[in-house]
Amino acid sequence: MKRFLLALMLVPILGGLAYAGYIYFLLHQGDSHAAKGEYDEAIQAYTQLSEMPPRCAGTHLRRGVAYRKKGEQDLAIEDFTAAIELDPGNAEVYKERGIAYGLQEEYDREMEDYTRAIELDPKYAVAYFNRGVAYGRKREYDSAIGEYTQAIELDPQYARAYNNRGFAYLGKQMYDEAIRDATKAIELTPDYARAYVNRGTAHGRREEYDRAIQDYDKAIELDPGLAIAYGNRGFIYQNRGQEDQAIQDYEQALRLDPGLTLAIHGWGMISLHDGDEDRAASAFVEACGMGYKPSCDQLVSLGHI
Repeated sequence: MKRFLLALMLVPILGGLAYAGYIYFLLHQGDSHAAKGEYDEAIQAYTQLSEMPPRCAGTHLRRGVAYRKKGEQDLAIEDFTAAIELDPGNAEVYKERGIAYGLQEEYDREMEDYTRAIELDPKYAVAYFNRGVAYGRKREYDSAIGEYTQAIELDPQYARAYNNRGFAYLGKQMYDEAIRDATKAIELTPDYARAYVNRGTAHGRREEYDRAIQDYDKAIELDPGLAIAYGNRGFIYQNRGQEDQAIQDYEQALRLDPGLTLAIHGWGMISLHDGDEDRAASAFVEACGMGYKPSCDQLVSLGHI
């Protein structure tokens, strides 16, 4: 009789353990798929999890991130909003929803969410960084620099914040500061290819062409698929009158990124220099249509606008 009663007592306990184990299995499965970029499979696991009580903000957060990385921003925002309803004090969810709004070009809502994340957690360095990106997109460089500086004060090892602040300094033509920040980013993360690109750009703007090329060479060594490094190096070669090297770099840049306006414009300038105005105008029209102002200015000079 005692054994029978003990067995009855164990049934709900074992059942509860099995249920908890299945929840953990789905969570682990979703996270594993998400880490490998298998977002459909991750979403499927998180969806199963979301249908099991109790409802959890973390499940919606995870699925929202997977939707966002898959490019389905509406569904991502739905999940982030559901997570906020369940856990309105979670700063991370506001930050993630802000990213999704930014990808939808809903910039006011993006900024509101980053600001709310910071209100909830004033020491949230990533939220300051993201708000800096939003200001930088609008070319409000002073505001962007302020946000990146705040992120760096909270996290002195934040290499991306140094690099992005350097890029904002580039926008203000403060090249010493840009080089200083890019160099710090490289010290913190030696394989940071984009920091070499930013530092190379600052050297190029100061007409320190050898240093610029060295930085672009290093960026390409670290990331051979980084189109902007080839495009920028081509621009330096073109300024030095080394058209053959410039053409090779522009060709490689456009193979990697057919929409890289700098390289398209560079082709146009080389064509113009070689006396082929029609081919030059064609390149300028293409780049101008993508919003590249120097190409639009060239079309005006050629009388095509």
